[in-house]
Amino acid sequence: MDHNEQEQIALHRWAVIAEAAGDKLTARERGALVRQIAARAHPHPDGSSRTYSRGTVDRWLRAWRAGGLAALMPAARADTGVVRAHPELFAEAAALRLELPGRSAAQIASILYHRHGIQVSERTVRGQLRRAGLHREALAAEPKAYGRYEAGAPNERWITDVLVGPWVPWPRRDGSVRARLFLIVDDHSRLLVDGRFYGRENARACQDLLRRAITRCGLPQVFYADNGAPFSNAWLARTCGVLGIRLVHSKPYSPEGRGKQERLNRYIREAFLAEAAHHGIESLDQLNDL
Repeated sequence: MDHNEQEQIALHRWAVIAEAAGDKLTARERGALVRQIAARAHPHPDGSSRTYSRGTVDRWLRAWRAGGLAALMPAARADTGVVRAHPELFAEAAALRLELPGRSAAQIASILYHRHGIQVSERTVRGQLRRAGLHREALAAEPKAYGRYEAGAPNERWITDVLVGPWVPWPRRDGSVRARLFLIVDDHSRLLVDGRFYGRENARACQDLLRRAITRCGLPQVFYADNGAPFSNAWLARTCGVLGIRLVHSKPYSPEGRGKQERLNRYIREAFLAEAAHHGIESLDQLNDL
């Protein structure tokens, strides 16, 4: 496993534990969150969906507090290549799972060791069985309930979005580009943390706006975004992981937390962009200075 793969695993582990890593959580609150995390399936960088035990989540939390993102990188494996060298072990592991579907990966690894004297890690057994479609059913997900949501304090949760703006220059002519307004709103105070028009909707624009927002208002605990390209990229995932920000992507067709953003977007269109277009726009700099 090279460094990039190790970093991807570390970012994945941070995404799993982030909601339980807050400094202000009581032991009871953190324990409840860890149980919820362990009950959910989490998308893995390899494309699979995985569940983790409470012990694993607690271990990752301790590692994060001790050494940050670097401490979440996987260590070198002592059993690398064991299953490839002994393919019969996987066939036996599969038979053990089919024999008793509730049998855990740890139990299967223990049985293999006592039968053959070959040490195979629980993680290897779990991964092999998952890739073969023999993983245990994940616990039922929590039911969705949509209602009014509001963060409890400033900087607890920032919501970001992109609003398609006017052509610049306007009136439209050769060389005009469609302006994109990147916005960050504080969920508790409704404060517009920062907003800026860019000529392209890409990760670089998101990077610039987030840097400006953090410089002005400090670090948020949660950065809530949709699944568009500016917000679903390795740069943003790594930045949030290093800074200890929990990056959350909204699920398609999920309305939770988007109402405030939509109301702000409507106000900007009706009260700002309409007036700006009426008077004419010569450049993005002029639009950002209005």
